[in-house]
Amino acid sequence: MGLSSNSLIHFTKNLNSLNGILKDNFKIRYCRETIYTGKDHRDILVPIVSFCDIPFSQIMAHVNSYGCYGIGLSKSWAEKNGLNPVFYVEKNSSFAASFFNHLFEKITGSKDKISDLSLEEKYILDVIRYMKNYQGNLNRFEKKTIENYRFSDEREWRFVLNPENKELLVGNLKSLKTQAEIKEAKESLNDKIKDERLYFEPDDINYIIIKKESERNSVIRNLEQVKGKYPMEQVKRLTSRILSVEQIKTDF
Repeated sequence: MGLSSNSLIHFTKNLNSLNGILKDNFKIRYCRETIYTGKDHRDILVPIVSFCDIPFSQIMAHVNSYGCYGIGLSKSWAEKNGLNPVFYVEKNSSFAASFFNHLFEKITGSKDKISDLSLEEKYILDVIRYMKNYQGNLNRFEKKTIENYRFSDEREWRFVLNPENKELLVGNLKSLKTQAEIKEAKESLNDKIKDERLYFEPDDINYIIIKKESERNSVIRNLEQVKGKYPMEQVKRLTSRILSVEQIKTDF
């Protein structure tokens, strides 16, 4: 069995969010990433949609951390839309120190926002949008924190906005002291990209994942009601591709 899947799966925390994706595609949202380098760290906000590249036989840990609802799309769709695997960085490595203490600081200088940089500088720093620590603390729903979580086990792929977009990302949030300030910054930035979407077609969908078998009919009704997007023959095909976490626990 391979270590990766033929599908990339995006997980979400509830059925309403899943139905929203099926109806309106993926909305691009700013996510906070904290990258540690030794005893120092950098906080950035990155406009992304994230997916994992994990076979169903190993997916339960990811479900427990990110939610029991998801949509799996083909790797060919991912390649066509420019998604890329995340680059995992060990916080105590010489590369992490060299990148942030030298290249990052040299290019950003005294600027607070990376979106203030020139287009050439943005392209040089594009790699930062695909960086993540190999291991660290994962903060999830209801302020739950999972310590020493191994992010590399997710084999994450990301879609990010084109570097030419003026709202590329925001760097170094150390001036934002509280969670309220960070939340306000994210909301302001998300409002600027509220119409950005990552699109997919019904034929791109390999799996639709729900928490319980009892939710299957609700998802089918939603597929039938999505105006003009899912013809009946495609609804029938997608119906056969709905999997529940209950099934995954027992069959994979």
